[in-house]
Amino acid sequence: MATTTRRSVRAASVFVATAAAVMLCVSIAPSAHVHGFAPSPGARSRCINDGGGAAPPNRRRHNVRGILETSLSSPSRLRNANDDSSSNGSGGNSKNDEAQRLQEKANQYRAEAEKLRLTLGLQKIDELEGDIREFVKGGASEGSDKREKDKLRNLKDRVEDLVRGNVGKEEAEKMLAGLASFSSGASSKDATFSPRVDLSSKFTQEEIKSAVSYLGTLPLPIKDTLAKAAGYPTYDSIINMEEFVTNLYLNEDASMEKLRRLYYESFSQNLEPILAVGIAEDNEEEYGFSRLASKLEETLERSTRAMDLFPRSVQEADEASLPTELDAQIVFELLEKNLFMATEKPTKVNGGYIVRGLNKRKSAVELLDLLDGKLAKRNPEWTDRCQFSFVEIYSDANEELFEDAILITPNKFPPLANRVLSGAVTAVALFSSVVFCIDAFGENPAVMEKLRGAAEVAQNGGVYDLAWFNDLLIPLLVTLGAAQGFHEVGHLLVAWSRQVKMTSPTILPSQSLPYLSFQNRLKTSPKEYADLFDIAFAGPLSGLTISFVALLVGLQLTTTVDPATAQLLPSLPVGYLTQSTLGGTIVDLVLGGGDGILINQDVATQVPLHPVAVGGFLGLIIHALDLVPVGSTDGGRMSQAVLGRVWHLTFSSLIFFVLFIYSFTSNSGILLGFLLIYSFTQRDMEIPCRNEVDKVELPRAVAALVSWILAALILVPMR
Repeated sequence: MATTTRRSVRAASVFVATAAAVMLCVSIAPSAHVHGFAPSPGARSRCINDGGGAAPPNRRRHNVRGILETSLSSPSRLRNANDDSSSNGSGGNSKNDEAQRLQEKANQYRAEAEKLRLTLGLQKIDELEGDIREFVKGGASEGSDKREKDKLRNLKDRVEDLVRGNVGKEEAEKMLAGLASFSSGASSKDATFSPRVDLSSKFTQEEIKSAVSYLGTLPLPIKDTLAKAAGYPTYDSIINMEEFVTNLYLNEDASMEKLRRLYYESFSQNLEPILAVGIAEDNEEEYGFSRLASKLEETLERSTRAMDLFPRSVQEADEASLPTELDAQIVFELLEKNLFMATEKPTKVNGGYIVRGLNKRKSAVELLDLLDGKLAKRNPEWTDRCQFSFVEIYSDANEELFEDAILITPNKFPPLANRVLSGAVTAVALFSSVVFCIDAFGENPAVMEKLRGAAEVAQNGGVYDLAWFNDLLIPLLVTLGAAQGFHEVGHLLVAWSRQVKMTSPTILPSQSLPYLSFQNRLKTSPKEYADLFDIAFAGPLSGLTISFVALLVGLQLTTTVDPATAQLLPSLPVGYLTQSTLGGTIVDLVLGGGDGILINQDVATQVPLHPVAVGGFLGLIIHALDLVPVGSTDGGRMSQAVLGRVWHLTFSSLIFFVLFIYSFTSNSGILLGFLLIYSFTQRDMEIPCRNEVDKVELPRAVAALVSWILAALILVPMR
């Protein structure tokens, strides 16, 4: 019974595909041989009216529909045939009644499913018939051979897809081989269509099934994008998925730009109905589709790697402060061929516009000076809120890592951090600094005893005197503050001389130091990398100088202090002093004569030091951390000025990885804490300079190398 049912279903499918192919042949019959697509005599004779002519299109359509609908409306025919076949083959043998009823019900469901499949086939036939009639009515006009051939090819493909999609492989090949339009006997002179691709020569059946299965999991906009790239109107119009996979594989015109445009179109088409419903519900026309579509288009246009090297303060600048398209056009009009040969028009990116091209002058300085002069004459007010810079950006081309470009941005870059949050962080850091300094006296029994006595006096309402403690605490705080003060003054003085504005510093807290660093940002762009280097280098140079002097002076005071004061000195454990090779060595040389007393002592042993020496030692570590060439620290700014953005990113990432591994192997809590805070606050690079193509000269590069070696000596532990 099951075999008979399958044969009946297959026969119905063959009938549907045959009807579609025959209708195509008959519809083209009035024009005889249209571009080599002639119906076979056998196929034509089956579609001729009694009067000897071709049946009108409408009549042919109704005849086909009538035959199919008659077949579909009588699923019992299949069931009756199955029953007859079953009864004839049974030979009168008795069978289980319940099993028979279940089998009959299964046959009924099978017939209903086949009816639904054939109904869908009817819809495709109707669409195909309409297109055929339009083709026949249009005829082949002069000068339109190529267009007519393209239409005919499309009709052929649709008939073949319909046949192959509804019948078995063998039946489809036999049916198509019986039609002159698909047979090998077609005239080679008129044949204009390439043979269909043999899927087996490109993919295995398993690969095709895997590709089809994966396509089904993709979002609808991506499906439509791939369909359009392969030449289909939409994904839903695809009949033969195996053919679609092959066409997509063979497509050589699927450029990134084309796929981006097709995806935008598909996304917009699929989003429009949903958005229309939302608008109707909210009754807010200002959030209409056109606005969202333009926003999407703008986002797609900005999808480039060009801005990956620039900080968030540039990419996420306030929309109101960004240059307009007119602002970008003003600069673009200045780019004459003998100055800067632009290879494209201004492209909108996150933070402004870029214009890719080649510098035709001898140097970047000469180019910028000429452009500044032209701009001052034509539109002097333009620089009141905008600026252009000559920078290196990531190249979207595969063969190059980076390329030169003109970057058009606002001329001010306010920090993204909230002022209230920055103030709160600074307050916490100041409080933790005072606590850290007081804690430096915590391991001195004499100091703790005197403090407990003062506390008891205060509880009893008596008068207590802490002047002795202030005389020891204040020098420590002043030493730290003086070193950091000179650090910040160095930044500000050089920035002022270069006409660069900076933000107020934010003090970053630390768990292993009084504080980690004073973080400040550039609000306006330096003219060139040399200016950025000088601003960055001046701060740590000043801070380290004060800290070195304080450490040496403090160690001398430690050896000459009177015995009474010596009993109240603060102390640092040996384990903490050995966190710095240079600092620990200086302490060992002055106090122990260079005999290595620190290395031979237990890590918990406390070493009494004058408050100025403690402040100097802590200052060395704090300012050395500022020299680490990562992100936007002072060392990172120097690295960016020496190497440029692209190579600074590589160098900075390498340094971060090495320090991260080393902080665990050396058990350095100071380095680990620095990397943790840095990851949240200083991982971005600095804002763009006006000239980022010319790097710093050799003397500054040597100074950077020496400062990094010095920082390594300070931060690498002795053991």
